[in-house]
Amino acid sequence: MRIIGIQIYGYGKLENVEIGNLSPALQVFYGQNEAGKSTLMSFIHSILFGFPTKQQNDQRYIPKTGSKYGGKLLLQTDQYGTVMIERLPGKAAGDVSIYLPDGTVKEEGFISELFQGMDKNLYQNIYSFNIHGLQGVHNLKSEDVGRFLFSAGTVGTDALLELQNKLTKEMDLLFKPKGKNPPLNMELNRLKEDHVKVSKWQEKNNEYEGLLEEQRRIENELSILEVKKQFLRDNIQESEKLQSIQPIVDEYQTIEYQLTSLPVFEPFPEDGLKRFEQLQALIKPYEAQLKTFQAKSFELDKEKSSIQVSAQYLENEQQITELVKHKSLFSEKQNRLQLVSKELQQNEEELHQLKSRLNLAISEEKIHELDLSIAAKDLFSDIVSETARHNQQKHFLDDHFSRAKDALENSELKLKELNQQILSNEEREVLEKKKKQFTEIESIEKEKVLIEDEVNRINQQIQRMTAKETENKAKLTRIFYGIGFLLLLTAVYFYFSQEWLTGGILTTLALLMLPIGNTVTSQMSSSIIPALKDDRESLLKKLNAVQEKLKNYNLIHNEDNTARLLHDQQIKQQIEIEKVTLHQNERVYEKVLTEFEEWEKVGFSIDEKATNIKKTYGLPQQISNERLMDAFQILEAIREKVLSKGKLIEQKHELQKDISSFHQKINEVANKLNILDQDSIKIDQLAIQLQEEKRKHEQLLQIEAKLKEATDQISELSMEMEHLQRECRVLWDMAEVSNEEKFRAKGQANAQAKELKGRMNILKSQLERFGELVNHCNVETNYKNQIEELSAEITQLHAVEKEAQRQLSAIYHRVQELEEGGTYAEFLHSYEASKSMVKEHAKKWATLAIAKDILSKTVDQYRKLRLPKVIEKAEHYFSILTEKRYKKIYLDNDIDGFIVEDENGLRYKPNELSQATSEQLYMALRFSLASTMHPNQSYPFIIDDSFVNFDSNRLSSAVLLIKELSKDNQVLLFTCHQHVMEEFTGVEPIKLGTEELKVNHKSVL
Repeated sequence: MRIIGIQIYGYGKLENVEIGNLSPALQVFYGQNEAGKSTLMSFIHSILFGFPTKQQNDQRYIPKTGSKYGGKLLLQTDQYGTVMIERLPGKAAGDVSIYLPDGTVKEEGFISELFQGMDKNLYQNIYSFNIHGLQGVHNLKSEDVGRFLFSAGTVGTDALLELQNKLTKEMDLLFKPKGKNPPLNMELNRLKEDHVKVSKWQEKNNEYEGLLEEQRRIENELSILEVKKQFLRDNIQESEKLQSIQPIVDEYQTIEYQLTSLPVFEPFPEDGLKRFEQLQALIKPYEAQLKTFQAKSFELDKEKSSIQVSAQYLENEQQITELVKHKSLFSEKQNRLQLVSKELQQNEEELHQLKSRLNLAISEEKIHELDLSIAAKDLFSDIVSETARHNQQKHFLDDHFSRAKDALENSELKLKELNQQILSNEEREVLEKKKKQFTEIESIEKEKVLIEDEVNRINQQIQRMTAKETENKAKLTRIFYGIGFLLLLTAVYFYFSQEWLTGGILTTLALLMLPIGNTVTSQMSSSIIPALKDDRESLLKKLNAVQEKLKNYNLIHNEDNTARLLHDQQIKQQIEIEKVTLHQNERVYEKVLTEFEEWEKVGFSIDEKATNIKKTYGLPQQISNERLMDAFQILEAIREKVLSKGKLIEQKHELQKDISSFHQKINEVANKLNILDQDSIKIDQLAIQLQEEKRKHEQLLQIEAKLKEATDQISELSMEMEHLQRECRVLWDMAEVSNEEKFRAKGQANAQAKELKGRMNILKSQLERFGELVNHCNVETNYKNQIEELSAEITQLHAVEKEAQRQLSAIYHRVQELEEGGTYAEFLHSYEASKSMVKEHAKKWATLAIAKDILSKTVDQYRKLRLPKVIEKAEHYFSILTEKRYKKIYLDNDIDGFIVEDENGLRYKPNELSQATSEQLYMALRFSLASTMHPNQSYPFIIDDSFVNFDSNRLSSAVLLIKELSKDNQVLLFTCHQHVMEEFTGVEPIKLGTEELKVNHKSVL
C-alpha cells in the first residue's frame, strides 16, 4: 500500500492544502517548528482511522477559521488499485466514504478489511516511529532495558512490559505472603479474630437462652395488659362522645315537638311573601307612567295640526336637487367650451406649421391611412442606421486604405535595405572556415586538460602506493628482526643449559632471518606501480603531441567572426520575415480594394430603399437619408395633431349639447312650480325654499313618530300592569287562599316552620358525624359516673404493668452482661462477612494471577512461533545500523529479553550495551516487527524526527537502513532539521509551510 496523494480541506492550521505525486518509496517532509508536520501526521491517521473524539486525549485539530473540516487520501493498493478515502465531520469519528476504481463506494467497515483489522493504536505502535520511543530507552532502569526491548519487538511498544508490571503490582497490592497492609492479609487476620469470639460465645449460650425465654414471657404479659388498657380507654372515649352529643339530641327532640304545634303552613309558594311584595312594588310605577304618556299624546296631536307643508316642492325634490348639484358642472362646461374653442384654433395653426416643414401635399384623411406602426418606425430607423454605418464604413475604409498603402510601401523599402546588408558567398565561406578551425582548437585544449588531470591523478596514486609499500616493508623487517632477536635469546638460554646443538641451530636460524627478511621485502614490490608509471609515460607522450598540434594553429579571433556570421544569419531571418510581411500587406491592400467595391453596392441598395419609402409616405426626394427618422417623427406629430383636432371638435359638440339640455331642465321645473317668469328664475332660491319645506316635513314626521311612541308605551304599560296583577292571583292560588290578608298570615306561619326545620337540619348534620353512636345515646343516662369507674380500672392495670417492667429490666441487664459488647448473632454475622470478604479478595487475586499466567503463555508461544522471524530480520537491520559491529541476536531464556553478539563473538545483554547501541537495537526490532507483521501486505512507515540525537555515523547508517526499507514499504519521514534532510541525497523533499508546497506538489485528487 502506498499513499500517493493528500488533500486537506481544513485540519488545524492546514487549510486547502493539496500534496500529490508522493514518492512510492521514500518521501521526506521538511519544515521548521509550527510548519504543520505533526498536524499532517495526525491528519493521515485521522483520515484512515477516524477523528479523535472529545473523550480522547488526542488533539482534534478543528480549524479555527471555520473552514470545512476533513479531507482525502489517495492510496495505491495491489488488491483494489487506486482507492480514495474521504472523511468529513459527522458521527463521533466522522463520516467516511471510500471510492474504488470501479465506482463502488464503501463505508467504515472497509477500512478494517483494507488494514487487516488494525486500529489506530495498533498501526501507530507498529508502523509509526517518533523520538519518544528512543527516549523510552533512556528513562529505564538497567534491569528493565532487556524486557523493554523484548516488548518493543513483540507488540511495537513497551505495552507488554507495562502490562506485566501492572499485573504484578496489582497482585502485590491485594496480597503478600508476609505482608500486613494488603487487603487480603488484613481480612485473613480479621477472620481469625472473629472465629475466636464465636467459640467463646458458644460456652455461655445456655443461660443466655433461658433469660431470653423469660424475657419473651414478660413481654407477652405486658402486651396483654396493654390490650386491656386500650379496651378501657376505648370505652371511656365512647362515653365521652355520648356525653358530648347528649344536649344536641335533647334540642332536636324539643324542635320536633314545636313543629307539630304550628297552624297549617303548607302549601305555600317558595319566597311567596317576598315575591308578592316585589309585584306590588312594580305595579305602582307603571300606574304613574301610564298617566304621564296619556298627557303627552294629547299635546302632540295639538302640535301636529298647526304645521302646513307644500307638496309641490317635495314632489319635485329630485329635479331641484339635480339642478343644484349640476349648477357648478354647468358653469364648468361653459368655461370648458370656451377653452376647447381656443385649443381647436391653436391645433389648426400647429398642424399647418408641421405640414409646411415637410412640404407635405397629402390631405388629413390620407394621413390616417399612413403606416406609422413600430415596424414602420423600425424600417425608417434601419435605413438611418444603415446610412450611418455606411458613412462610418467609408471613413474606416479610407483610413484602412491609407494604412495598407503605407505598410506596403514600407515593407518594399525595408526589404530592399536588408538585401543590401547580406554577406556575399565568398565572405561567408571564409568566416565559416575560421569558425571550424576554432572549434578544433577548443576540442584539442579540452583533450589537453583531461590528459593533464589524468597524469596528476596517476602521480598521486603512485605516491600513495609507494608510501604504503615502504611502510609495509618496514613493518615486515621489524618482524624478522624481532624473530631473530627472540631466537638469539632462546639460543643463549640453551647455551647456558649446555644444549649446544639446539643453541647452534637457533643461532643459525637467527642469523638467517636477516637475508630472508631482505629477500622477502625485496619481493614485496607491487606490480601496480610500474604499470602506473607506464601509463603516465604514455599520457605524457600524448600530451606533448597535443601541445605540438596546438602550436601549428595560428591565433584566431573567433569572437568577431562569430558575431559577423550571427549578424548575417539574423539579416537573412529578417528578410524571410519581411517577405512574409510584404505578402500579407499586399493581401491586405487587395482586400481593402474589394471592400470598397462592396461598399458601393451597399450604398446603391440603401438609396433604393429610401426612395421607395419617400414615395410611399409622400415625402420630398430632397430629404437626405440621415433625416428620414426626423421626417417620421414629424409625420407622427401631424397624425397626432389630426387626431387631437377630431377629438376637440367632438368635445365642442358634446359641451354644446349638455348646456342646451341643462336649460331645458330648468324650464321644466319652473312649469311644475307655477313660476311664470322663467328667465329670471334662480336655482339657489329654489334650493332654499326646498330646504324649508323639507324641514317642516321632517318636523311633522318627528311629531308623528313621538305620537306613535306614546301610544305604544300606553299600550305596553297597560299590558304589563295586567300581567303583574295576574301573577299576584297565581301566588294566591298556590297558597290556596282567596285574598291578600289570608296570604300574608299563611306566609308568616310558613316562615316559622322553615326556621325550625333549618335548625333541625343543622343539628342533624352535627349528629351524622357520630354515626350509629347517636342511636345509643339516652338523654336520661349519667355518662360522667361511667367515665370515673373506667378510669379507676386503668389505674390498677398501670400498677401491674410497672412491676412486670421492673422484672424485664433486670433480665435486660443480665443479658447485656452476657453479650459483653455484642450478641452471638452479631459475632456470627461478622464472621460470615469476613469469610465473604476473604473470598472476594482471593477471587480478584486469582483473576490477576490467571491473567499473568495467560500473558506468560502467550509470550512463550510468540517466542516459539513469530519471534524467530522478527530476530532473523532484526539481525540484518542491526548489522546495518552498527556498521556490522554486531552480527547476531539471541533470545535470553532466563528473562524476557535478548543477547547480542559482536563481530568478535562476545555476547552482551541490553543493559551492558551503550545507550546509543540500545537505541539502535530498539530501531532494528521495531522495523523488523513491522516488516514481518503482514508478510503479504506492505503498509507505509510514518517516522517523526527519530534520529535527531544521532551522531553523523549513526545517522548515515539509519538513512541507509531506511532506504533499504523503502524498497518494500513506503516511508514518510518528517523532520525539522536541515542536516537530517540533506542526508537523504537523491530524494526530493516536500517543504511544509512554503509556497513551494502549493506550486510544485499539486495533488492528483
